[in-house]
Amino acid sequence: MPFQYKYLLGYKKGAEGEPEIVPEEAETVRRIFKMYLDGYTLSGIAQGLTKQQRLTATGKSVWLKGEVQRILRNEKYVGDALLQKTYTVDCITHKVVKNHGERPMYLVTDNHTPIVDRDTFNRVQQEFARRNSKRKISDKTKTEQGKYSGKYALTELL
Repeated sequence: MPFQYKYLLGYKKGAEGEPEIVPEEAETVRRIFKMYLDGYTLSGIAQGLTKQQRLTATGKSVWLKGEVQRILRNEKYVGDALLQKTYTVDCITHKVVKNHGERPMYLVTDNHTPIVDRDTFNRVQQEFARRNSKRKISDKTKTEQGKYSGKYALTELL
């Protein structure tokens, strides 16, 4: 199964085209998952990795919170592969668009060697859902959604 290795931290193309784990990069991926479960925000993780001079998948030393989020959301780190995330609309223009349910997607479980165990991955997804479901904190906020704060533990308790 072909992977886009250019943007996939922790894996490289192995001898027979199969994904092979890169130990140094895999350690960075595990650290990201651990930091998120320890309560760090996406920005906090990105700043920490930048200070530690860890390289991104594209070889840059500056991390952005979007890159951290993509790693935490990517099912490939648990050994699965989701097929047809994108599809070609027109074969003449080769326009590729993201699949939002227009076409079927297929999840292949245990496709390759995982970097992160399934329990950790599932806990991170639950934590994403918990942080994104924060309710309105006060009447001064404009939207119903509150904001998760990794800095202040008592933000929503007061």
